[in-house]
Amino acid sequence: MKITVTPDFLFTGLPEECKLFNMETAVNTLEAMFQKAESDLDYIEHKLEFEIVKSLSENATAKENPVKLLEQLSVMKSRHKALCTRMEKIAEEQKDSVESIRSLLTNTMKIVQQLQQQTDLEVVSLTEEEQTAAELVECHIPEAVVVNDALCVESSNQQKEALEPEFQPICDEMLTSVPRSIKSTVKLADLNVLYKQLFDHFIKNKNSAALSVMQMTKMNMKPTDAKLKTLKHLSIIELDKKGYVKICM
Repeated sequence: MKITVTPDFLFTGLPEECKLFNMETAVNTLEAMFQKAESDLDYIEHKLEFEIVKSLSENATAKENPVKLLEQLSVMKSRHKALCTRMEKIAEEQKDSVESIRSLLTNTMKIVQQLQQQTDLEVVSLTEEEQTAAELVECHIPEAVVVNDALCVESSNQQKEALEPEFQPICDEMLTSVPRSIKSTVKLADLNVLYKQLFDHFIKNKNSAALSVMQMTKMNMKPTDAKLKTLKHLSIIELDKKGYVKICM
């Protein structure tokens, strides 16, 4: 068997400038935008209250009902608050994912380096897919080597698990932000059961076709009008006029 090794190659680890698509910067920017939007909503509410009081004093026969306008604004604020809560959780998860991916890459490269130093291995070129992945993360990755198949499979599975979205149940704060007129008497546990079933169907099992209420019932999802409207209010699902449901991820 012919053994060929690159004599001058020495892997020194991942460079510090590896940024993984600048994900952390994007997350921080988006979080700041949500905070600014919340401040803008507070300003609009106070401004609207002032204009309504002023308008009522000048014209008692105004066509628009100021109470309903304030109620609509209150609903908008509660929904925005729920979105901010979800955004904060997503930001934390993305930051954790960045660190997890960096750690996984570092460990993988250390294994490759050790194998090169301790074992006579046949050096082969990176595949097109591997080279593309290396360029995307802006990291220099050494030439691929022929290693144990089980090790490759395990590393690949770990990377896939790190990138796949995880189910995050709805918390009490999110449910509390939903107006009583929408959530009615929905219980948090029952709502999370339906959410988990929809998550598994659309995300885990990679189904893209929208589901009707009848289809969900046949799948033992136990959907109710209040549950679906609550999930829609929290921007977890899309619900069209015909009652068809798709998850917003």
